Amino acid sequence: MYNRGRRMDYHEYELEDFLTDPEFRNWVLKPNPASHFFWKKWLAANPTKRNTVLAAKEIILSLKFHSNNEVDDKDQGELLKSILGKRKPVSGIKKMGLHTIAFQAAACALLMIALSFGHRASTSTELEPVFSSIRYIVKENFKGQKSRITLPDGSTVFLNNNSSVSYASQFTGVREIFLNGEAFFEVKKDSTKPFLVNSNGLVTKALGTSFNIKAHKGKKVEVGLVTGKISVTAVSKNEDVEIINDTGGRAVYDAADGQLDISAYDDMDFYKWTKRILVFKAAGFDEIEEALENWYDVDITVKNLNRPITYTGEFPSESLESVLERIAFVEKFSFEIDEENERAVKIIFK
Repeated sequence: MYNRGRRMDYHEYELEDFLTDPEFRNWVLKPNPASHFFWKKWLAANPTKRNTVLAAKEIILSLKFHSNNEVDDKDQGELLKSILGKRKPVSGIKKMGLHTIAFQAAACALLMIALSFGHRASTSTELEPVFSSIRYIVKENFKGQKSRITLPDGSTVFLNNNSSVSYASQFTGVREIFLNGEAFFEVKKDSTKPFLVNSNGLVTKALGTSFNIKAHKGKKVEVGLVTGKISVTAVSKNEDVEIINDTGGRAVYDAADGQLDISAYDDMDFYKWTKRILVFKAAGFDEIEEALENWYDVDITVKNLNRPITYTGEFPSESLESVLERIAFVEKFSFEIDEENERAVKIIFK
């Protein structure tokens, strides 16, 4: 939750203030409905700060990718403060390993980039290095958004809601993508440049193929093959490579215990979201609630749920009200959509 007094000062913030503010970094790295709503409204009310906020956000996301999770959020803040000259590094991080040194170097470089160039005020932001034509690109969808992205090599990414991808504007040697959330990839063949997707500790490799990856933070990573051939490797066990070459082949990776399981989907419904079809398969209500919140950008409150739900259904491009009516008929609940705030939805079980 944000500090009420601090909110009043955000309009006075410069780039370095946003970078070193723990609440701002927490929104960038660990967004939730409350923080998303606050910053969406704040940016709308402070349009002159939009470019500064986007620059700070992209730097933090870039540092997170480059740090390989070796530096925790607190130490990232301290390093940024040190880099910006706000204070000397705290004693707890004086002894820096290679990852931390690389992190600090990346921070310096990215700060120079951000201070030297402006940022385009859009849902997709770019950083232009001072001495290079290669830009570092982050594209993000909030709840209720989906997009189609063409990569520099001509490959296509269908990015689902509440998801983001990061990549270089030019691929030299390896085509490397960082994914947080869910995306479907149609990869152009190029045997000289392997295509790698990094997602929560799992690396998926392809030369020319199409596949879906679902990798939301804190949850298991799911990879599903549609065409071609892929390999999957857990970063923690980079010597173990699993090959998937059957349509519908499935890999599930649990970062908590490092377990990688290979199986197959029962059907090919796992990527129907790319055709804007919402699918539930024996889904519990927690899964239904989360999917609807992400799909329609709403906040759902549930009352009187005291029994298990296992719902199956398919909804091709239907409105939220239509979806709720169909589920309510089977699962016996009523619902209300707030007339003054259409993002607020209440579900009451009978």
